[in-house]
Amino acid sequence: MTNSVYASTMDPGIGRQVPGTGEAARCFKLGLSGCGGGLESISTSQILDLVEKVEALGFTGIWLNEEHFQGSIVEVEGRRCHSPLILASAILARTRRLRVGFSVLLAALHNPIRLAEEIATLDVLSDGRVDVGISRGNNPRYLNAYGVDPEGTADHFKDMLTFLPRAWAAGKIPFGDTAHSIEPKPIQSPHPPIYVGTNTNETAAWATKNGHKIICHGIISMPNQRWLMRAYVDAGGDPAKVPFGRFVYVSESDASARKELWPTIEKLTTRLKGFGLFKREGVIDEAGLEPENFYRDMVIAGSPETCAEKFMTLHDELGVTYLNALSAFFGFLPLPLLERSLDLMGNVLRPNLEKTLAVA
Repeated sequence: MTNSVYASTMDPGIGRQVPGTGEAARCFKLGLSGCGGGLESISTSQILDLVEKVEALGFTGIWLNEEHFQGSIVEVEGRRCHSPLILASAILARTRRLRVGFSVLLAALHNPIRLAEEIATLDVLSDGRVDVGISRGNNPRYLNAYGVDPEGTADHFKDMLTFLPRAWAAGKIPFGDTAHSIEPKPIQSPHPPIYVGTNTNETAAWATKNGHKIICHGIISMPNQRWLMRAYVDAGGDPAKVPFGRFVYVSESDASARKELWPTIEKLTTRLKGFGLFKREGVIDEAGLEPENFYRDMVIAGSPETCAEKFMTLHDELGVTYLNALSAFFGFLPLPLLERSLDLMGNVLRPNLEKTLAVA
């Protein structure tokens, strides 16, 4: 299936159509992602103040990760993770334009009926500003603590993605000998957009064929991101609709960016190695967690001009137009550096890329 944003020319290197310049491909969007929506260098109460600034800076959306058992007095540095649904409610109440999404909710840990009710409630209260990112949620630590059998998570995930649109549609759903209407119904029609988070090509293709988009998390290595995007596009997906995650840090110059960010890179990669992240298939290998490799391959960093060039390289190769920045570096980036980077992202990088894509 040929997507409308593709030109008729072929890329001989990979044997597929390369991104064209359709209307969707010219609309740049900038989001933030993390346990605290990319703002988790500070406590939740302060996040709500900073969210208002983020909205004023012109960011498209904030995406909240679902994690558990992280962020306490035993962890002096690093991310602080809270209930994403409750945090989303607070953020939506403090904003008027900013969209709030999930990157991602873990299907294995949620009851489908309750999740349908809660997402629809957020959508109603926010006048339709909710995006639903969801994944299988196969972290063995979480499954064990929640008492979930890992053997059933794949079926539960696909069943949930089938159930949610039905729950949000008009009418009742049969439950045994009776039927119920799941309430409330969301504002967005036919329902809030669904983005599937995955590390496998098979699930990326399955999601697309079932009418969903994918969301690419910034912790996934670029080779794996390319495979996922190609599987998504080959199945008929539009790359311009994919929130594409990367670690992002903007400074006044390339030299200052590296100097300011390097201590954070060393702390983050040490923590990620300790988590055994490289043992998770389809994410990143051990070599990718070496600080130099990580900075080069996983991070968009530098002056606004350099960061714009790096994003346009992604756009030209993959057709992405939505940069979803892991701006807090899992909470290791000091708050003053985070705030300055956000200012440069919103005031310089964003308008520059909007203009660039508008005339492409």
